[in-house]
Amino acid sequence: MQALMGLPIISCSNGEELGRVVDGLFDGKMVAGLSIKQPKWFTHHMFLPISAILEAGQAAIMVANPSALQRVAEKHKQLYPICTSRRRFKGKPLLSNEGDILGLVEDVYFCVEMGTIIGYEVTDGWLVDLKEGRKIVKGEDLVISKERAILSL
Repeated sequence: MQALMGLPIISCSNGEELGRVVDGLFDGKMVAGLSIKQPKWFTHHMFLPISAILEAGQAAIMVANPSALQRVAEKHKQLYPICTSRRRFKGKPLLSNEGDILGLVEDVYFCVEMGTIIGYEVTDGWLVDLKEGRKIVKGEDLVISKERAILSL
């Protein structure tokens, strides 16, 4: 997810920049879409469904036309933000369903075309990260609470 943060959303129909990626929103199983900050002053964030993304490159995310962006609806507010807000997934302790701590969540890896979650990057602290590197954890079902997340391995 962090590789997409700040990327511009570009409309293929007119070349216009529609906004920039602020965060990803997911339900615990799939990434449903991206939170987009528009370049205009005093505008609310918009929602870009994963299905509306044509291509995601290193420099930009391409969509067919400006109508790909949607107003944030009540159903979008039920999704979990990955990196921003008080409800963010990043920084939560990730536990296995056996009760072992896997680490603190640092990032979510997902397939941009489908929204399918590939794995979760976790850290055991900066010293361990320097010595051993961060781990990528894969699992089946994810349960997210206010304080922690539990992953079925």
